[in-house]
Amino acid sequence: MSGAPGSGPVPLPAPVPVPVPAQAPAPAPLPADPPIYKAVLSLWASQGRTLPGHRDQEWARLAAGPVWADRTVRVSGILVRPGDAR
Repeated sequence: MSGAPGSGPVPLPAPVPVPVPAQAPAPAPLPADPPIYKAVLSLWASQGRTLPGHRDQEWARLAAGPVWADRTVRVSGILVRPGDAR
């Protein structure tokens, strides 16, 4: 019975390649700030200024107040009364 189904060896299925997860490249080290930037940041910090990458405390305080505030507000050390034009 040649040619009948199931009469010969059954071929094995072709192997399926298994994907290998790619490893993310290591992040490059951040370059150090040049000394002039460190000096400027130090100067600004000593003067109480807002620094890049840090929360602005004065803005947070002003934004937290009610919108309808009809009182005198201190902004950067200057008294501002409602209706005062600059």
